[in-house]
Amino acid sequence: MKNVLCADIGTSSLKAAVISEDGSVLAYSRRKFLLKSTKYASKEWFPSLVNACQEMFANNPDVKVNAICISGNGPTLTASTGETLLWNEDADESISYSGKSLFIPRLLTFKNRMPDIWNSAETIFSSTEYMIYLLTESKVTIIPENRFVDFWWNRDELLKSGFTEADCKKLPQFYFSGSMAGRLTRKAESFFSFENNGITEGTPVYCGAPDFVCALAGTATLNPGVLCDRAGSSEGINLCTPSPIFSDKIRTMPSVVPGLWNAAVLYKESGSRYSAFKKKVEREAGHEFEHNDLVHKCLTADGSDPTYSDGKYLLTQIALDVRNAIDILKDASKNASFDFPKEITITGGQAANDEWNQLKANITGLTIKVPLCHDAELTGCAVFAFTGMKVFENITQASMTLSKAAKVFTPQDEQKAGI
Repeated sequence: MKNVLCADIGTSSLKAAVISEDGSVLAYSRRKFLLKSTKYASKEWFPSLVNACQEMFANNPDVKVNAICISGNGPTLTASTGETLLWNEDADESISYSGKSLFIPRLLTFKNRMPDIWNSAETIFSSTEYMIYLLTESKVTIIPENRFVDFWWNRDELLKSGFTEADCKKLPQFYFSGSMAGRLTRKAESFFSFENNGITEGTPVYCGAPDFVCALAGTATLNPGVLCDRAGSSEGINLCTPSPIFSDKIRTMPSVVPGLWNAAVLYKESGSRYSAFKKKVEREAGHEFEHNDLVHKCLTADGSDPTYSDGKYLLTQIALDVRNAIDILKDASKNASFDFPKEITITGGQAANDEWNQLKANITGLTIKVPLCHDAELTGCAVFAFTGMKVFENITQASMTLSKAAKVFTPQDEQKAGI
C-alpha cells in the first residue's frame, strides 16, 4: 500500500497528512502561522511542514511515505528570495486589466509594489511552486488543464500588459497537475532528519494544484451535478457542469477534467468573519475558546448573552449565504442536462463542527456530507500524486476512490431544528 505526504498552504495555517491509496488518513497535523509580516509569509511554510512531519511521524512511527504533493492558496506570489504577496491583499488601484487572467493583476501589483525584489529575483512562483522549489530545486508553474492558460498567462498577454521579455522569463514553464516536478534534494531531506519514514533524498514530488482545484478533486466534484462547499477563510460553493453556465454572481472556470466545467459562487470573507468574531470574544473574555465550544455556545444562545446571540446570528448568516449561493447555481443551471443535486460535500474548517453542519443542512435543505479528511485539499493532493504514480488510471477514478464521507447530516424540520 503506497502513501503520499500531502500538504496544503492555507492563509492562516499549513495542513499536512499522510494518505494511503485507499483514502485512509494515516497521520494529520495542522500548524498555525504567526504572519507578523505578510511580506515574508513564505518563511513560515517550509518550517511548518517540517514541524508537522515531526509531529506526525513521532505519533505514527511505522508510517512510510512514497511521494510528496503540495497545494496552496492562489494567486499568492512569492519571489525565489521569499518575499510574498498573499492572494487576499488588494491589487493596486492603478492597475487596469480586463482580461481573464487571475495572475496578471497580481503580477503587476507585485512588480509595482516591490520593484527591487521583482528586478533582482530570478523566478516568481505561486505558493505551491515555491515549496516545490525548496524541496526539489525544480522551477515549475502548475496548471491543472490546458484550458486554464487563459486564467494564468501567455507571453502575448504578458507583453500586452506591460511586462518585458526579461519579466516573462521569470515565470517557469507549465507543468500539469499530477506530473512529477522533481525529487527531494539532499539539502531539503536534511531538514526532516527522520529515520525509516520514507522521506529521503530522491523521494518524488508531484505537482498538486491551486487549493480550490485540489478541494474539487478531494471531494470528487468532477462529475456533472456534484456540489461542494469549500469553507475556509473564504468560502466557495462549487458545481460541476457539462457545459459552462454564466451569471453575474458566478465564476465559471474549466474543470481539471477535460470537457467539464466548474461554476462557483464565492464569499471572500466567510470564515474570516467568524475568525474575527472568535478573536473579539477571546479578547473580551481574556482567554481562548475551543472552536467547537464557541460554536455550541453560539448556536444554543437563548438571548440572555448578547455576545453569543451575535455569534448565532453570524453563523446563521453564513449558512444563509450558502443557501443563497445554491439558489444562484440552481437558477443558472435550470436548463442544464442534469438534475440539480440534493446533497453537498463540505470541506474546510467549518466541516469540523457537527452543529454548524446540521445548521447548514437545515437552512439549505440539502444533505451535508463531511469527508473523511476535512481538509479536502489534502485528499486532492493524494488524487494527483497517485494518478501521477499510475496507481489510478485518471483523476476521476482517483477522486472517486479517495473521497469518502465520514458523516452525513440530513435536514431537520424547522421545529426540531430550532430555526
